[in-house]
Amino acid sequence: MCSSDLADLTRLFVIEQFPAPPETLYVENFDDNPVGWTTGAGAGDTGTTVWELGTPSGGEGPGAAQSALNCYATNLDGPYGIDTEIWLRSPPIDLTGVGAATLNYNEWRDIEVGFDSGKVTILDAADDSEIAEIADSIDALVDPWELTSYPVPTAALGKMIKIEWRFAADNINEFGGWHIDDVSVTVP
Repeated sequence: MCSSDLADLTRLFVIEQFPAPPETLYVENFDDNPVGWTTGAGAGDTGTTVWELGTPSGGEGPGAAQSALNCYATNLDGPYGIDTEIWLRSPPIDLTGVGAATLNYNEWRDIEVGFDSGKVTILDAADDSEIAEIADSIDALVDPWELTSYPVPTAALGKMIKIEWRFAADNINEFGGWHIDDVSVTVP
């Protein structure tokens, strides 16, 4: 065999390692009649504010949802009210057999710093008991819309869960509120 025949038999390969793309376990953009989402109020709520599904009309809010038409907001057409204690919950999300997950959502917010706040928790889908807290003392201005991502705590993996956004306001000032859009849970 001559050397030119060997050159034809030589093949070079490059192997590169890349992280696997995220696998989507759950996604909701609130535009096509979202199923299973629930809202409610705590014992200290005066009924001045509720989580609303729809198109923000501006005023003190973002003026539009992050994507398409709808989002959930503490008030679609004005500021949130005083003495508010409300929650928004996702439908059950299956994390059984999952070793890691990430919660992603877009938010716009204008929440009075140090006095009013939001928090995000993971609940057991069977009885709505709290499994883990993801974020607490959420306040300040986030404008324009911003993608927020948190790793799902280990305590929630392997379970059927719900995600809860809870908002509380004191009895003094009113601000633009908290708007949530494009919720997803991905692996990783």
